[in-house]
Amino acid sequence: MSSTIKRIFAQQYEGYTCDVYIKGVETFDVKEKKEKEKEDDEKEGEPKDLFEDEKNEIKAQIEGEKNRLNLVEINLVQHIQLPNKSKEIRTGYQKIGNPNQIYFQSTVGGEFNFYKSLIRKDDLHTSPIVSPLHPSGILSYKYKLVDIITEGKDTIYKVEIGPRDVGTSTMEGHLYIKKHEWVLTKIDVTLHKGNLKIYDNFRIVQEYQKLDSIWVVSKQMFEYDTKYAKETVHGSTTVVYSNYIINPVFPEKFFTNELGTTVDEAYDRDSTYWNEVRPIPLTEEELRKKFVQDSLTAIYTKKEYLDSVDAVFNKITPLKVLYFGIEHRNREKKTQWYLSSLADLWEPIGVGGMRIGPGGDFFKKWENQQWIDVSTDFTIGFNNWDPRGRVRFYHLYNPKKFAGYTVWGSHEVDLINSYTAYMETIKRSNIYMNDQFGAAHRIELVNGLYFNNTIRFERRSSIDSLKFNTYFDEELDQDMPLSFDPYNAFRTTFQLSYTPFQKFITEPHRKVVLGSRWPTFSVYWERGWNGAFGSVVDFDYVSFSVEQEIQIGTLGETFYSVRGGAFVNQDSIFYIDRKFFRMSDTSYFRFLFSNPLYSFQNLDSSYETQEWYLEAHFIHHFNGALINKIPFMKKTGIKELVGGGFIFLPEHNNYFYTELYFGVERTFKFARQRLRIGGYMIFSVANTSFALPDPEKPKNVQFKISFDIMNERDLKFNF
Repeated sequence: MSSTIKRIFAQQYEGYTCDVYIKGVETFDVKEKKEKEKEDDEKEGEPKDLFEDEKNEIKAQIEGEKNRLNLVEINLVQHIQLPNKSKEIRTGYQKIGNPNQIYFQSTVGGEFNFYKSLIRKDDLHTSPIVSPLHPSGILSYKYKLVDIITEGKDTIYKVEIGPRDVGTSTMEGHLYIKKHEWVLTKIDVTLHKGNLKIYDNFRIVQEYQKLDSIWVVSKQMFEYDTKYAKETVHGSTTVVYSNYIINPVFPEKFFTNELGTTVDEAYDRDSTYWNEVRPIPLTEEELRKKFVQDSLTAIYTKKEYLDSVDAVFNKITPLKVLYFGIEHRNREKKTQWYLSSLADLWEPIGVGGMRIGPGGDFFKKWENQQWIDVSTDFTIGFNNWDPRGRVRFYHLYNPKKFAGYTVWGSHEVDLINSYTAYMETIKRSNIYMNDQFGAAHRIELVNGLYFNNTIRFERRSSIDSLKFNTYFDEELDQDMPLSFDPYNAFRTTFQLSYTPFQKFITEPHRKVVLGSRWPTFSVYWERGWNGAFGSVVDFDYVSFSVEQEIQIGTLGETFYSVRGGAFVNQDSIFYIDRKFFRMSDTSYFRFLFSNPLYSFQNLDSSYETQEWYLEAHFIHHFNGALINKIPFMKKTGIKELVGGGFIFLPEHNNYFYTELYFGVERTFKFARQRLRIGGYMIFSVANTSFALPDPEKPKNVQFKISFDIMNERDLKFNF
C-alpha cells in the first residue's frame, strides 16, 4: 500500500511555487511556589515602602509570566523543483520577545515529506525518521485500521501507527488515506524525547488539499514542549501554504546553492502589511500579549529611556572600579569601551610570578554590520619587573564574505606546543618569550572556498633568565626553561579550505552557512623566510586535511578527519616550528577525554616531527540505534558510540599508534542548555608497547569521561 501511495504522489508534478505564512508562538508555564505563612519581617505593624510595592506590582503585570510571549511571523515565497532543488524568498519578518527556539522558521531545512522513506531533520532529530510509508515500514511500524470515514462519494481510512521496534526512529499517531486515490489527506503523529535534540515531545499535523487533480500540502502545525526545572515552555508553529503555481517555468540558473534570501524591507513591514497577508488572525490572548509587548517595546526603544539605561550603565561605581570593570556605551554611535577593574589588574599566577597591569577594549559597529574591535593589556611582574603587553586590532569589513583582518603586536610569553596535555602547557620548557608583529586576513573567495593568510615577524628568546616562584614545583612536576640564543623568524602562512556545494541563505547584511553533504578539503603552506628582517629560519611546511560528517540512515552519524603533512624544505627548522601532537593527559586530568577528532587518548608522549606524518580519526554516534533495542534502555536516554584513530611518524623509528574506543553518552538539560556527559573505554597499541611498562605513561586500556555543551546555533556538540 505504501509504495502505491508514494508512486502516485511522486508522479503528480515536476515543481511548484507557493506562498508560505509561518506563525510561531512560545508560552510559558511556571510552577508557582506554595504560599507560605508570613515571615517575621512581614509582621503586623512593620513599615513598608508602599511606592516600591506599587512599582513591583506594575512591573509584575507588564513583565510577569502571564504576559511573557515569544512570537514570530514570517511571510515567504517557496520555489521547488523536483527532485531536490529549492529556494525561498523571505518577504516579511516580525518578532516579539526571543523566538530563537521556535521551530520551523524557514523551509530551507526541508519539509516533512512523508512520501519519502526517511525524513531527515537535523534541526529536530539526531537521526532520520522512518516514514510510515517506507517500503519496509512493516518492520518498523504496527498498522491498525481504527475508523472508516465517509466523505461524499469517497472514503477516508483512519490508520493508527505505532512503533514496532523501540530501537528505530519512529512516530506514533494516525494517517488519513483517501480510498480511491490512495493519497494522504491528513497526518497526525507524535515524537517523544529520546532522539529529539531539544524538545521533550513533538507533534506534527499535516493537511492536504486537492488542486484540480493534484494533491498538495495546505497546512501543517507543530506542537512541542520542553521542561526546564520549574518552567515548561510550550511551542506551537502554524504553517499555511497558498497560491500554488504547479510546474512553473523557472529561469536558467534560478536554483543554486543559495537556498534562501531575505529582501531588504522584510524587517520593516508595518501592521497594514501583516493584516493583509496574515491568513489566520492572532488569538485574543496573543493580541493582548502582543499589545503589552508592543507597548513595552515602544517604551524601551525611546531615546529618553535608552539614554537613561546608558546613563546607569555608564555610571562609575565603587563596585565597578573594584571588581566588574568600567564600561561606557554610546548607543547612537554604536561604540563601547572597557577598562579593567582593580581586581583584574592583579594576575596572581603568571610566568615568572605575580603580575599587575591594566587591560582595555574598544568596540564599534555600523549599520551595515561591519565592526571593529581593539583590545590591549599591559602588565609588569613583581619578581622580575619585566614589562609585557599586547595590542590587537580586528576589522570585519565584509560580513557577507566573512572577510576580516587582524593586526597585532606583542611582547609576551608564548607556548611552543599550544595543544598538548593540560599540565604540559604550563611547563617552563614549553614557554618562551616572543616579540612579534603580525597581520592576518580571511575571506570567502567564492561560495565554500575560504582563503586565510598570515604574515608575522618574531624575535624569539628564552625565559631562562627569569626568576620563578617554586612553591608548587614538586606538585606540578615543573622543569627548567628551554635555553637558546635569541633569533629572528619571519613566517607566512596560506590556507585554502573548500567545501563543495555549500548551502547558504543570505540576509540583507550577512550570509548564513547551512553546511554541505560533501567533505571539507584543506591545504596549508607555511614558509619560513631566511634573510628577511634578519630571519634565520628557512623551511616550507605543507599539509592537507579532509573532514566530513556523514548520516548513515537510521544507524547514526559518523565524523572523520584525515590529516598529513611534511616539511618539503628543511634548510633551517628550529624546535619551535616543528609539528607537534597532543599527548594524553596524566596525573590530575588523566580521566578527561580530549576531542577525538584532533587528538589521541593514550598517546604516551608529545611527539614532534619535521618529517612527513599521517593521522586519521573517526567517531560514530549510533544515537540509540543499537542500545534502544534493549528493553527500557530508550527511556534512560543513553546513547552508544564507537571511534578510533591512528598516527604514523616515520621519524620516530616508524612509530605507529592506533586506538579504538567504545562509550556511552547521555544529554542533560543544564541552565537551558544541553550538557552531554560521556564515559569511554579506550584500547590502544603501538609498536613501542612491548617495552617495559612505565608507570608515568598512559596505560593501553583506560577509562575516561567527557563533558560537552551543545552549540545553540547549529545544535551540535564538538564531536
